[in-house]
Amino acid sequence: MPRNRFAFARACGALLAFAPLVFGCVPLQPGSRVSQPAKQPAAVQRPAAGRDTTAIDTRGYRLEDELPEKTPTRAAQLVERVAPMAVDTFEVQDMAVEEAPKQLYAVGYRIQVFASSDRAAANSMKERVVAQSRLNAYIEYEDGLYKVRAGDFGDRKDALQAKLSLEKTFPGCWVVRTTIRTD
Repeated sequence: MPRNRFAFARACGALLAFAPLVFGCVPLQPGSRVSQPAKQPAAVQRPAAGRDTTAIDTRGYRLEDELPEKTPTRAAQLVERVAPMAVDTFEVQDMAVEEAPKQLYAVGYRIQVFASSDRAAANSMKERVVAQSRLNAYIEYEDGLYKVRAGDFGDRKDALQAKLSLEKTFPGCWVVRTTIRTD
């Protein structure tokens, strides 16, 4: 246990010794009670290579005095200089541009004609729909049922028009929103 206290005291002493360096605190002068910062030496300035290091008094300087509107002679001295730019040359080649592959599927509408849990009944209804309507017919399996749906319509209005003609042969059919083929 005494060893831990000694290690703790040593760590605290090290922190207190480095606190002025880390936090920018200035240690008190020995023997002083008031927390006054010690005088620090003036910063050493090194001249930059190729630069004039003379100081300029800017206390009386105003940026507004430099504007061309305020000094007409200054406006006459301003000259725009345009340097010619180096021109890069490159060769342009004609290349065949491939079209993006067409999407085969999209969200659209079909007309549902029949639903059954019997796959054979769904297949016979599909053949009947194709023969009588000349629309593409599909069997989609959802929720344990084989659903016979006809057509690929991107617009609901087109699907409703086709439904009116199908209703004569297949009463009770309706329009459903589903994935359709776009080709």
